[in-house]
Amino acid sequence: MSIALLLMISTVWSSGAGSSIDAKSIQKQLAAEYRQIEESFLRNDPSAWIDKLSPDFQLTLFSGEKQNRDWVVNYVRNNAKNFRIQKLSMRIKSLEVHKSDVTAIVEQKSKRTFTDEKGQPRTLEVGALQRETWEHGPNGWRLTAVQEWKLLYLKKR
Repeated sequence: MSIALLLMISTVWSSGAGSSIDAKSIQKQLAAEYRQIEESFLRNDPSAWIDKLSPDFQLTLFSGEKQNRDWVVNYVRNNAKNFRIQKLSMRIKSLEVHKSDVTAIVEQKSKRTFTDEKGQPRTLEVGALQRETWEHGPNGWRLTAVQEWKLLYLKKR
């Protein structure tokens, strides 16, 4: 094996990209973070998710529009007043470990109830894939970015 190839393999391995042990450990840690978020939202309390947002958090909507942390926090709090989450699952479908952060493709499925403008009860079911970027620091895992990526389904009744 050539020295160049050995150096390349060594570089990939030390960056964490080739370490399945690190990826498995990180996936377990992030799965625990998502469980906390699910439990919080099911209690109609978005605080667990909000507490995980980094100060420079950014959301990229399906439209490509970007929103900052303050906008997102207000939006989520408002939704908590208007929707009642009946079911929520957030599952990591894939994970990329980089030197400074981790990108997770997350499948999110939810069923919510709300009252429409005519006072009628309605149900909204949504399934989507999102790209979510996490960083680990002194305060644990922090979500730095979410990109709405693929809409799987949208059912409104």
